[in-house]
Amino acid sequence: MSELFQGWLRLSLPWRLGSLALLALILLIAGWLMLLRPQYQAREAQLWHLADIGQQQQQRRQQLNARPPIATLQDEIARLQQPAIANSTAASLESVIATRGSLLEAWHPDSQPQQLALQLSWHQFVPLFTALATTALPVPQRFQLQAEPHGLRTQFWLERDDAE
Repeated sequence: MSELFQGWLRLSLPWRLGSLALLALILLIAGWLMLLRPQYQAREAQLWHLADIGQQQQQRRQQLNARPPIATLQDEIARLQQPAIANSTAASLESVIATRGSLLEAWHPDSQPQQLALQLSWHQFVPLFTALATTALPVPQRFQLQAEPHGLRTQFWLERDDAE
């Protein structure tokens, strides 16, 4: 190695400086490649990830565009609710009582609040609340249940929401 070094020292000054510059350039390029290659790979991975995110966003936009607008959905909900509103105003409390006439024990429509007493079986109780919900009056705020050997005795106090 000392012969190589002595040969290099025998070169003229411009050749020695040129060879040093070339060696420095080679080391710089090698170091640059060693340091930048992992960064380049990380950049490529980020670009792939961004491309995936872009595709996902595009798919979400397509899904959102495929759905109907909110105004259309609200109109459809309003249209579907109209028959329910019409049916609820059409049903009166008297019609609910008339359909359960055989179960009626007492009905005091003139008292305040109105009182209704029925003799029901257990499986008739929930449908009665459903029927009362379709009337102009709300589902009773107060009621009393009494278990008897042959069924269930129910007593309701019916009053409007605006009653004082």
